[in-house]
Amino acid sequence: MFRWNLVFLGVLITPMVFAQRVDVSTDLSKFTRDGKVPGLVAAAVFEGKIIAAGATGVRKAGDPTSVTIDDKFHLGSCTKSMTGTLAAILVADGKIKWQTTIAEVFPEMSIHPDFKKATLLQFASNSAGVPHEVPRPIWMKAGQDRGKPETEARLEFIRGLLANPPAYPPGTQNVYSNGGFTIAGAMLERVSGKPYAELIRERLFKPLHLDSAGFGAPAGVGKIEQPCGHVLRGGEVVAILPGPEDDNPPAITPAGRVHLSILDFARYASFHLGMEERSSLDAATLKFLHTPVPPSDEYGVGWRRLERSWAGGTALTHNGTNTMNYAVMWLAPDKKFAVVAACNIDSGLGAPACDEAVSFLIRKFLK
Repeated sequence: MFRWNLVFLGVLITPMVFAQRVDVSTDLSKFTRDGKVPGLVAAAVFEGKIIAAGATGVRKAGDPTSVTIDDKFHLGSCTKSMTGTLAAILVADGKIKWQTTIAEVFPEMSIHPDFKKATLLQFASNSAGVPHEVPRPIWMKAGQDRGKPETEARLEFIRGLLANPPAYPPGTQNVYSNGGFTIAGAMLERVSGKPYAELIRERLFKPLHLDSAGFGAPAGVGKIEQPCGHVLRGGEVVAILPGPEDDNPPAITPAGRVHLSILDFARYASFHLGMEERSSLDAATLKFLHTPVPPSDEYGVGWRRLERSWAGGTALTHNGTNTMNYAVMWLAPDKKFAVVAACNIDSGLGAPACDEAVSFLIRKFLK
């Protein structure tokens, strides 16, 4: 559900100011790999204002229904930064601490002794000892539990992970893990007394007016009302129709199952630039989320921090895929500028398409 890519290094550049939002839809059509990327959307935000946005292509390969900037695209592992943000909100509320351990939150659970002192911060920064690959029996069980209440399925999922010894002593390595963020989400559910979906809607989506936000594949069963995911099979682009296989199991929602419109994706990026008046987090807390958590020198709480000259120094990024969709966000905090992009395919096509789209926006709107 992730892949790191490098947006161009570039030269030191500063934002241009535009009186009204620029439509870049025609420009984005250049990055669709001759139509093999069915639909592509992107947007740029500067000082709290969306200065550019565009959409090109279709919701489903073989169908003429066009994507729009209001369509909802799957964000994959960009959800991880949202779970980290939600954790910060509950920490600010006094509901939990970053150093709260898994054993303190789930005292009744059978947890391997070497996991018991792993903390919320470690689970939300890929340093808690959770393996990169979810063991196959646990993953298969999560798929079978699709019909259960999501919180119940998530508890079954984390019980399986935590009953085994950690892949490494917590706090000694940084290993990218969907399981770790799923455990963090379960911890937040337990201390708040609310399901993850309800909690993040109430505390993050509604205050920021991210009204398009939802979970899982956005397309409805039997309709082409939102973009479908796609895969490449034998060189052909194949739509994954709405149904049981259109997304990852609901148990791992905190790790990667949010969908949003590209405009709301840009607004979320603006929030992490500290440009939203409705923000419930102060600048110091946002900086904490963006700061690498030892032993990593790059990965923070759902964010990767890199140095890029176009950003004037520090750039923040994350990307995500459920293998049928792809999304990426790049932020330049010192310039109060961000770019986001998403498309409804991965298969080695989505990442370069989105990277080219955000590189285009950076070049066009930073001068």
